Amino acid sequence: MRPQEDSDGQKLWVQEVFYTLQGEAIFAGQPAVFVRLGGCNLRCYWCDTDFESSTYNPSLDELVAHVESVRPAVCDLIVITGGEPLRQNINPFVTRLLEKGLRVQIETSGSLNLDLPEHPRLFFLCSPKTTKLHPGIAPRISAFKYVVALGETDPQDGLPVMSTQKRDMAARIARPVEGSRVYVMPRDDQDPERNRANMQECARIAMTFGYTLTLQTHKLLGIN
Repeated sequence: MRPQEDSDGQKLWVQEVFYTLQGEAIFAGQPAVFVRLGGCNLRCYWCDTDFESSTYNPSLDELVAHVESVRPAVCDLIVITGGEPLRQNINPFVTRLLEKGLRVQIETSGSLNLDLPEHPRLFFLCSPKTTKLHPGIAPRISAFKYVVALGETDPQDGLPVMSTQKRDMAARIARPVEGSRVYVMPRDDQDPERNRANMQECARIAMTFGYTLTLQTHKLLGIN
């Protein structure tokens, strides 16, 4: 786990930059350049994402140039993810992308806050991992995505009631802001039988509570 950094945002720790399809939630299926930042303030026990192995620490100009080098003209969506992207000062980076006329989606757990511009092309997708959202980020969230596993949800709303930080520990994960779009996604437990059960449970919850089912399309397609 790494704490939130206090910097001017002129250099960022970056795990990888790549062109792909957004696999989940709001912009599922759309071409996107992913900028995966390094480090996270949390440690979810089931997380299968590598965000710690890179030593890539580009300047702001270098990172923007890297994004442009892999972004074809048909793509105007940049997804900033992690780890936890709000752990670093991404304000200058986000501002530069918006100035280029691009759409920017930030994928966050909602546990940290950062001063970022108000802009119609800036979207926040929150996948809560803790029992409370940071009060500063909550009003900015465009949609919520919950990772669902069989036997680990509340029958009253279908959302998680188990900790993401410690296996088998009860913890009512933060609920969505009223009126928000809610997506549910089956947890990948690295076990075909368990994953099938999670998927069926996710479909049932979506149909029962009116949420939108989202799958990790990129994994189904075998792409990054």
